[in-house]
Amino acid sequence: MMNIVAQLNILKVMELKPNFSELAREYGIDRRTVKKYYEGYEGKPKNKNKTSKLDKFHNEIKEKLAIKGTTVKAVYEFFVSKGYDIGTYSNFNKYIKRKELKPTKKIKAHPRYETAEGQQAQVDWKEEIKLTSKYGEEFVVNVFNFKLGYGFMSI
Repeated sequence: MMNIVAQLNILKVMELKPNFSELAREYGIDRRTVKKYYEGYEGKPKNKNKTSKLDKFHNEIKEKLAIKGTTVKAVYEFFVSKGYDIGTYSNFNKYIKRKELKPTKKIKAHPRYETAEGQQAQVDWKEEIKLTSKYGEEFVVNVFNFKLGYGFMSI
């Protein structure tokens, strides 16, 4: 398309009216398309400034996502339960990503420290674990686990 536009611009500068049919045959396109480009058509826009149906809920979505522990799915389900016409979950999720509303997960690191060998232990206690033998007998047991640790430990 760029070649025909360049050629049409040359003809405009020279103040000559082009033969649209001849140019159409030369470039293998419709003569009306040639005329359209001669009259200033620049092609379809790269993006559309189309508003989303979710734009009216933007502030409320932002507030809901600011609540600690809230997920995108939970906010979507909230709006669906209110009966709002917000579309599908995938479009809702795309809207949140496009508007950069997705909550960032804050990961708190566990403090690590070093202890001397044999100074710290990990203790676990499980009550009433039911086990069944191959003969159908049921055993209920309590388990106490004690591990004496050393080196890097996390709390």
